[in-house]
Amino acid sequence: MEYRVYKLKLPKEEEELLLAQLFEAGALGAQEEEGFLTVYFPQEKELPKQFSPYLLKEELLPEQDWNSEWKKHYSPVRVAPNLFVVPSWLKGEFKEPENAVVIYIYPGRGFGTGTHETTKLTMRLMLETVKEGHSLLDVGCGSGILSILAKKLGADPVVACDVQPNLREEIERNQLLNGVSFKFVEGSVDAVEGDFSVVVSNIEKHHLEPLLPQIYEKTREFAVLSGILKSQSGEFKERLKEVGFKLERETGEGEWTAYLVRK
Repeated sequence: MEYRVYKLKLPKEEEELLLAQLFEAGALGAQEEEGFLTVYFPQEKELPKQFSPYLLKEELLPEQDWNSEWKKHYSPVRVAPNLFVVPSWLKGEFKEPENAVVIYIYPGRGFGTGTHETTKLTMRLMLETVKEGHSLLDVGCGSGILSILAKKLGADPVVACDVQPNLREEIERNQLLNGVSFKFVEGSVDAVEGDFSVVVSNIEKHHLEPLLPQIYEKTREFAVLSGILKSQSGEFKERLKEVGFKLERETGEGEWTAYLVRK
């Protein structure tokens, strides 16, 4: 058996949505490098026609190369001096630094492997602000990486939600890998009951902005919001002000920004 490998250049503002659509169409895995996205499909599956404008290269990959090709693009990521994200297959091999927070993730359908700038920005702000005793809601949780970090920082309870289908098994696998447990809700903010000390959300602007009023209502103390391009920053900050959030801190990396806001 061979695998179809497609190299794509997706528009930044639609990247997360298009990636979800690729997995819904049968993609087995994807990795981002040097501004391009490499996507793996079974041999019998072809790239949906809607992605043709983004296609740069197509090739067949022999089965025996699949695992090595998949794994060579994922290595431990040092997000902060004391925070690491490590691929699941390195658990037991990775030497955990003393007093560091280490999160093990299986790269699958859900966004959040620790390699993307938006994930790293969100995690750094959480590392500085989330404390033991906080309750936390993770909106658009993807792989569950931010919820796992929240649990390791002492937050409880932690609730994660996402509208992407078929994430539960992956999220449960990542919880097991990290020895943590949190509630997962299939749906958006309105499917979650109650309010929380902290709300975190790392999703793109066109998904995040319409949810801001609901996120504001769910937030008791502060929120960490990411997934906004630097070119969108001014407009997004105006929207934050309209909703009622007070901007405490803005940080960025590459083309992306993240925000710590208070109610």
